[in-house]
Amino acid sequence: MAIEVEGALGDDRICFEPVLTAEEAIERASCGCSAAILVDEEPPDMTAAELLRRVRNRERGREALVVFLSSRTTEIDRVIAFELGADDFIPKPIRARELALRLRAVLRRHRDERTRVQELRVGPFVINTKGETVTCNGEPVRLTSVEFRLLEHLARNQGQVQDRRELLARVWRWCEATDDRAGVSRTVDTHVKRLREKLGPASEFIETIRGVGYRLRLAS
Repeated sequence: MAIEVEGALGDDRICFEPVLTAEEAIERASCGCSAAILVDEEPPDMTAAELLRRVRNRERGREALVVFLSSRTTEIDRVIAFELGADDFIPKPIRARELALRLRAVLRRHRDERTRVQELRVGPFVINTKGETVTCNGEPVRLTSVEFRLLEHLARNQGQVQDRRELLARVWRWCEATDDRAGVSRTVDTHVKRLREKLGPASEFIETIRGVGYRLRLAS
């Protein structure tokens, strides 16, 4: 399939270079040589979770897109992938041309995001979208990738109620966020709870809208 994907991406002038091990993928991401990493199932030399962790721990690796391609397509599998910090999750089986189109869409979305304002100042928060850093009242706050995207999304839409399905679609980038089987959207509540714990007193700005979702509401 790699040859077919390479050909399909070539039609869109996107260079595709297959690698056989996770170590090779990490090195490609770390040197800034690759805009995206497509992880097809489990690499032979380490788990996909470990690969993602090591990529994100490298300075340039934080900017690389990581897309999971997997035959494990349950709601929980998808949520776990996004919680680990994946940028997209593509279920198998999938045709090479469709995969190429999905990857192109991910790259385009990432490009659009990078051209947006790189620093948000909302209330006590300063959110640097390029470095994925947050300060609250001048103090740094260490957040996971998902927690960062959650706070950023609420900040960009301050004052507006964001329901759980919308958050799953925008923060977890889950295309099928309309499906709430097995209470998958509860993962939003768990992450909001963790985010509030890290924000301390400033957590009061994240307001719960019972039965709907959340919003970032600044004191008047």
